[in-house]
Amino acid sequence: MISKFIRILLIEDNPESIQLIQEELLEENANANKKFKLEFVGRLSAGIERISKGGIDVILLDMSLPDSQGIDTFIEAHNHAPGIPIIVFSNHDDETLAVKTLQEGAQDYLIKARVNRDLLIRSISYSIERHKTLKKKLEQAQLALQQTANHDNLTGLPNRKLLYEFLDKSIARARRYNKIIAIMFLDLDKFKLTNDSLGHAVGDLLLQSVAKRIKSCVRESDIVARMGGDEFIVVLESIDSVQHAATVANRIVKILSNVHILEGNKLNITTSIGISLCPDDSVDLETLIKNADTAMYNAKKSGKNRYKYFHLS
Repeated sequence: MISKFIRILLIEDNPESIQLIQEELLEENANANKKFKLEFVGRLSAGIERISKGGIDVILLDMSLPDSQGIDTFIEAHNHAPGIPIIVFSNHDDETLAVKTLQEGAQDYLIKARVNRDLLIRSISYSIERHKTLKKKLEQAQLALQQTANHDNLTGLPNRKLLYEFLDKSIARARRYNKIIAIMFLDLDKFKLTNDSLGHAVGDLLLQSVAKRIKSCVRESDIVARMGGDEFIVVLESIDSVQHAATVANRIVKILSNVHILEGNKLNITTSIGISLCPDDSVDLETLIKNADTAMYNAKKSGKNRYKYFHLS
C-alpha cells in the first residue's frame, strides 16, 4: 500500500529545532497537496531502533546528539538505513564537514539558521528523488555485473559458471523426480578454417548466428551455454525419453547446416554432437560433461555433421 504521506524521521534533541521543523511542515501540509508526517526522537540509539521498524521515507539528522557526535553519527545512521535518504540538519556552518558528510552518502546538508519552509521542502523532495535515481542506477549496475559474471560476452549465452549452477540443480531434481537429463556437447566442424579465411569478425558473427539457431531448437526450461571457442553445451532438463534428445540433436544438426549469410558471405557450417544421459551414464556433473565430450569426438570420427550417444568402451 502506497502511503499518502512522506514519512520523515527527525533525529534531534533540541526542542527549538524540533518546533521549527514541526511548524514548517504543518504550514506546508495546510497549503499543499503533498503531505508530510513527522516523527522525532532525541537520541541516535532511539533513531536506529525506529529505523529498524520500517516505514520511513527520509531522515533529518542532527549530528550532535547526547549519545553520538560528529561524522560518526551520520556513518552509524547511514549504516542502519542504507535504503533511506538522509539529510543532515546541523548547527555547524562548516564547509569541510558538509563535503565530508556528502561524500559519505548524505543527500543534503542544511544549516539550521538558514532553513526556511521552501528550502526544507525542496531538500526533502530532491533528496528522495535523487536517492531513487541513485538506487535505480545501482540496481542497473549490479544487473550488468551479474550479466557479465554469468554470461558469455559474445553470444549472450550462459557461461560455464552459470551452466554448472544450472546443471547441478537439474541433476538434483532429476534424481528426486526420476527424470532424465540429456547433456549435449557441440563442436563446430572446421570452424578454424572459416575463422582463418574470413577473419575473426566474421567468425564472431557466425558464432552469434549459431547460438541463436541452437536456442531456437530447445525449450525455455532448457539451457544453451557457450564453453568457449566454438564449443557449446545444451542441457535438456527433465525429458521423458532418450528419443527426445535424438530429436533435438537432429534438429540442431539440420538447422546449423543451413547456409549462414553474414556480411555478404554465404557460410556453410556443420556440427558434431555428443550426448550423455543422467542418470544412465553418471550423476556427476563433471563426468557427464566429459562423457558428452567423448561422444562428440566419436561423432567427428564417424564423419562429422551428426550426433552420437556416449557408450562405455
